[in-house]
Amino acid sequence: MANLFGRNRRRTDERLRTLRAGGAVSLDCQLRRTSPRGWGPWTPGHLELGAVGGDSGPGAAVWGVADPLAVGLPALHGPVRASFAPGAQLWVRPVRFATETFWGRDSQIVVVEDDRHTAELAFEPVLVDEVARRLTLLLAGGPGV
Repeated sequence: MANLFGRNRRRTDERLRTLRAGGAVSLDCQLRRTSPRGWGPWTPGHLELGAVGGDSGPGAAVWGVADPLAVGLPALHGPVRASFAPGAQLWVRPVRFATETFWGRDSQIVVVEDDRHTAELAFEPVLVDEVARRLTLLLAGGPGV
């Protein structure tokens, strides 16, 4: 469960303001991804979301994890840093299992699916809607990107 007070709360509020303002932001999350063997385990990860609405063109949506085996990649690659496929589908689903309750049962999971893989990302509940909105813009190359 996230600390709702103190430094963690201030960091979360700052990230939320940055997301709403359209700025680039890096967020910690829990992530899992499909591999040829099925779902991998939940693993600590991060998501970097590029800015929207700037003159420099569309930002990027880049995810990363320290353990390549957790996301179905060979250990030879070292830490993973990868982009989501352009045009990937995105939706938000409720937490269904106890293993997904990183921030409580009332949280939601962001799901990103393309032709080859599906990734699920868990964020603090206050960030989920803004992360989903930004990811949707970045993946679609839509208005403001």
